[in-house]
Amino acid sequence: MYLTLQKHLIDWDTNPEDLSGLALGSRLEAQSLDFVPKYGCRVRCMWPEKSKGPTIGFCPLGRLTDKGSQDAKDSVDVGTKMSCRVIVTRRPYDLKEDTIVSVTELSLGQLVVGRIDRVVDFGIFVKLSEYVNGLVHLRQLTDVPLASVPKKFTVDTKVKCRVLRVFPEKQQVTLTAKKSLVKDDFQLCEFEQARKDMLVTGYVSAMHPYGAIVNFYGDTHGLLPQKHLDEDTAPAVGMSVLCRISEVNRKRKRLGLSLDIDGGKAAGEFTDDDKTSSKASTMAYGDICEVVRAVRCTETGVCSAFQPSWAVAAHCEALCQ
Repeated sequence: MYLTLQKHLIDWDTNPEDLSGLALGSRLEAQSLDFVPKYGCRVRCMWPEKSKGPTIGFCPLGRLTDKGSQDAKDSVDVGTKMSCRVIVTRRPYDLKEDTIVSVTELSLGQLVVGRIDRVVDFGIFVKLSEYVNGLVHLRQLTDVPLASVPKKFTVDTKVKCRVLRVFPEKQQVTLTAKKSLVKDDFQLCEFEQARKDMLVTGYVSAMHPYGAIVNFYGDTHGLLPQKHLDEDTAPAVGMSVLCRISEVNRKRKRLGLSLDIDGGKAAGEFTDDDKTSSKASTMAYGDICEVVRAVRCTETGVCSAFQPSWAVAAHCEALCQ
């Protein structure tokens, strides 16, 4: 718990509960109420929802402008209307569309650019903004993992990365700088994106007697069975791999992978028909269908075709009593 003895905050009579519904980084329209030298100004913030009344916030002096304190005082006359973000701030830098103030603004697979802030034995910390730093683990620096951080990764060097995982509760993010992942046009972030014979790029996160676990983004992963791995060509932990999805088990949410990419297709080559037939081929007894269409009536019931694909009606007829 952090406490304060600053008078301008002790005299602040706004209920903290008023602010609990605002996410970090939210953009608000506001109006200045007063200016406290050396500290900043109080602002009346309007909620995005019209049904809620105004909320009082405080913008520190250092976040009023990108310039000095005198410029800040001149820009916040009582009644001045302004745009703010929940930190709170109205500096032009903070109000830019590409300024990240919270990890919750990041999405899995997103391409980001930052500067190396710190180099440690286990990787590098990349500064994405004044508010958000991400970790690129040693195994995520190169396609083939190395024993130490390469010399080209030095402090203040610009680096391109993709978002691997986001931990909102800890305000942390992990990144990858692997070229094969950064340059890839498709990012497998959710199980629902997977299609049989789709070509996907991931990295080996673990080796087990039954095979290699290949991770993609977030919690999405698949298995390279041991029986399909050659002892001489089997990938090592941390290595980038191009795989073909050989099996999609939607019932158990599991992906089977293969290093044999012959017959595989890039994600962009899949059509809507491919996607629907892929879903239909993995249906199991007891699955619930959203839309059903009657095909013909008999004395004992109704033969029906159902989504996800009317085209497979001949193979998916079910007798409804």
